[in-house]
Amino acid sequence: MSILVYLIQVNMALLFCWALYRVAFRKLTFFQWNRYYLMGSVVLSLFLPLLRLPQNSPAGVADLGAIDWSYVDHFASTPVALTPYTEGWSPRWILLFVYATVALVFLIRSGWKLRHLLRSLGPSRRIAKGRVRVYVQDHRMGSFTLFRRIYLDRYAYENQSAYVLRHEMAHAVQLHSLDLLFMELLTDLLWFNPVSFVLLRYMKENHEYLADRFAHGGRNSLAEYLECLKAETIREFAPVPASYFKSTTIKKRILMLTNHSTNRRNLWRYLGIIPVVAILVCLFQTPATRGQALTASLAMEEALPSVFPLPEAYKDKITWGYHQKAKHPITKKETMHLGIDVAAPRGTPVSAAGEGVVRKAAYEEGWGKLVVIEHNKGFATFYAHLDEIAVEKGMKVAVGQVIGKVGNTGQSTGPHLHYEVRKNGEHVNPADYY
Repeated sequence: MSILVYLIQVNMALLFCWALYRVAFRKLTFFQWNRYYLMGSVVLSLFLPLLRLPQNSPAGVADLGAIDWSYVDHFASTPVALTPYTEGWSPRWILLFVYATVALVFLIRSGWKLRHLLRSLGPSRRIAKGRVRVYVQDHRMGSFTLFRRIYLDRYAYENQSAYVLRHEMAHAVQLHSLDLLFMELLTDLLWFNPVSFVLLRYMKENHEYLADRFAHGGRNSLAEYLECLKAETIREFAPVPASYFKSTTIKKRILMLTNHSTNRRNLWRYLGIIPVVAILVCLFQTPATRGQALTASLAMEEALPSVFPLPEAYKDKITWGYHQKAKHPITKKETMHLGIDVAAPRGTPVSAAGEGVVRKAAYEEGWGKLVVIEHNKGFATFYAHLDEIAVEKGMKVAVGQVIGKVGNTGQSTGPHLHYEVRKNGEHVNPADYY
């Protein structure tokens, strides 16, 4: 499984888990259960794509999956432009490069925010030590918690320290900062998926609900606690990955505080994750496990390029080898060759190097008359400068089947076959496969 397929599957799992949470759990007051679900669903999304059903799984279970993930790799490795004499990146590597570059930018941004948070702490006075340490800072920047350290600003300490301290104590004891740090890293790596950012916001909301429930202590003190929330809305500081008393979810927190608790009989809803996991596991199985996709129906060895595409007598007629630099006979530019050129008389039969499916059978600029065959395991073979084409796009061909005849079409100075082998879009030495 390629990195591209893995990322797609992780994001699909996150989407399913987010949809279930939004529909079934978000408005419940089972805040601790919601925390377990949010963290557990993220971890499941990272590991489910790696899970494989046993080969002897019942066919009915395997048939639930209808996605042939191998075609994602084929799509990403299909050349954007057919340029036989210039070396370049495949779409797969371009996508991975863009992904990695943006992810690195997000990681650097998160590191800078954490550095800014640590530098902003400044001088502080410790007022409690032990499992959870409490500090008071002189400047008014809002109270917050970082792992097991609570930082109260001077205003909160002097006016409403009891409620604020209880609220922050819940964050510290339950180590909410670990959840936030984990989700920050996840959103940096899955920056292209808006669902990851939404899940981070949901997690922050749920942390505040947990801390609010612990802090206000009961209905008798609810009015005072709401006044405390109101006073804290003037704070502007929002550290990451810290938990802070003032947040952008004040309105939702007030609604949750004043709502009636959800009946415990609704806990059965969390069983909804079981069918979701089952569906995802089946969707993520490889075609070989399901036994129903085209690539699984081809014989493993016959589907790979394994024979020389011309009669054996022409194996020593290679005029331009793989990865040899030479001056192109037409463009006159020094070029790195990405295939092999084999001299042969016009009309010499050209055979398929392996069993596969014809993905192109047409005239292409530079290539002349071209046949491209897609094989198993991400392999593809290219046959260029043909005089005649004997196959059509979409046709299944057998190893050794004649697909055309040697010609002199396109950028060619004489009858020959230009033959390439690519694996997952990357050029490889054809001599390694015949």
